[in-house]
Amino acid sequence: MDKVDFYKCDLSDKSKLLKTIEKIKTNIDSLYALINNAALFSSKSLEKQTLEEWENIISINLTAPYILSKALATTLTQSTGHIINISSTRASMSEAGTEAYSSSKGGISSLTHALAITLSPDVKVNSISPGWINTNEEYLPTKVDNEQHPSGRVGTPDDIVDTVKFLLKNKGLDISEPMIFGIGSGLFFVFLPFLKVNHAPAISYRPMPVFIFNKAAKRLGITVKRIK
Repeated sequence: MDKVDFYKCDLSDKSKLLKTIEKIKTNIDSLYALINNAALFSSKSLEKQTLEEWENIISINLTAPYILSKALATTLTQSTGHIINISSTRASMSEAGTEAYSSSKGGISSLTHALAITLSPDVKVNSISPGWINTNEEYLPTKVDNEQHPSGRVGTPDDIVDTVKFLLKNKGLDISEPMIFGIGSGLFFVFLPFLKVNHAPAISYRPMPVFIFNKAAKRLGITVKRIK
């Protein structure tokens, strides 16, 4: 890919991560966005889980985003940039056997809120909590799969990309109460601690197990239309 630099790093290794961060800071003049997306998933019965697996998942999914955010906060402040953390609906709606993963995503959601408070108003910090996102191009979701979602379909990586782009376009800050806002036709939630959108697109949604707050939508400049 043109104009893209790749850095290989084991996020579970703190020393290697810090060295990679220093290398990145040496090679760039500015930084506008940090997107913490890397994560490790595991699902197995509680009795088969090991402490080593727990620590590895927490280190990759939660500790690494904290280290990256902390190390790059000054650079992002200088550019009035963004941190976007990819959480998961598992943070509040877990499945059996996902203790480490669910805990890490719950931590990411809380980390997002804390960073938003700490770095405001210079850095905008938000998180996206996807539901089922089909990353396997060879798998075609069944009718039953699609009907599990209020949108009528399983999510795709493009849904996440579009939401990230939407957040990165935001130039304003509105310091007020944190909120959780349902977005994307029930595919996922976006946690918007301090977001003000001047020219946001209309968002359509179907009935979903998340309240769409009209007051919050009005404050964000988002037109919410319900699909019957």
